[in-house]
Amino acid sequence: MEERKYEIGGKTFIQRPLVLGQWRQLKELMRSVVLPVNLDPGALITAFGSHFFTALAIVLIEEGKTAKDKDLNALAAEIEFGILPETALQVMSDFFDLNPIPSILRNLTEMTDQLTRKILEKMKEIGSMSSASSSPEGTSPEKTGYSGTSH
Repeated sequence: MEERKYEIGGKTFIQRPLVLGQWRQLKELMRSVVLPVNLDPGALITAFGSHFFTALAIVLIEEGKTAKDKDLNALAAEIEFGILPETALQVMSDFFDLNPIPSILRNLTEMTDQLTRKILEKMKEIGSMSSASSSPEGTSPEKTGYSGTSH
């Protein structure tokens, strides 16, 4: 798996393609961020505002730890006072290299379309099986010869 390493505050941090848990964390964070039309690095940092270091804490993993083994608030504070501006810009640039958003969205769309087709095919199969009459032939009064009178 491709990864990038950074020295921040005397510790080594790694960035890899995001796992689903990190995507969820980033999605929750993005609710409070309004992205500018011009997506240059300075505009992105400004848009994230105080959430910028939390975003870095989400995408970076301290060497020897896992993505789930971190306190985001503590890590964001540690990164804020340990990261150099050049490193922050490199992390942002590497994020888009490691997580090619258009490609990911295209692949997810294709996979979702395939899954939807498979589900629809299975539902049609189930529907064709259940559309066969569940009552036996000849049970209506016309078919049974029932005259309507009883003895």
